[in-house]
Amino acid sequence: MIRKVSKWTKTAVGFVCLSFFLTNCQPTKTFQPTSYYSPNYQSGGYDQHTGLGFKVPDKYAIDVLQGDEQPKESFEEMDKLTISEEFPLTAKQEYKGTMLKRGNDQQEKEAILARMVAQAQDLGASGLMKVNYKVFSTATTSGYILTGTAFKYVLKRSAREN
Repeated sequence: MIRKVSKWTKTAVGFVCLSFFLTNCQPTKTFQPTSYYSPNYQSGGYDQHTGLGFKVPDKYAIDVLQGDEQPKESFEEMDKLTISEEFPLTAKQEYKGTMLKRGNDQQEKEAILARMVAQAQDLGASGLMKVNYKVFSTATTSGYILTGTAFKYVLKRSAREN
């Protein structure tokens, strides 16, 4: 004859299994935060970071400098470029009125950056500088703004030409 298992026994076994799982299972991948804000424990607030939030791949035909980086050679600014988009929240972004996800992942950001690089190349630019990505959201919409300045390298005049 098989005896019925009590609720207390089921709860105790479940607790033991859960505690074993939590203490012995280590995460296999270390995740890095992709936020533009990092905690500042000295001031008790958050520090904002500029740029894209990821390392720019070296696959572009022109130089891409994010944040406050400056070209190492003499240059001339050509034009300010902006790509922005705003769209309504999707079902994946919210649950019961709470926003779960905002912004784009790294692949989407790289695609947007590739569009901006193409715009700069059409202008004849040698590179992009001051590239910054910002995310914004409201109660019903979410969006992004990618800004950058196209520049062209210039030759320095020698003292004899003046």
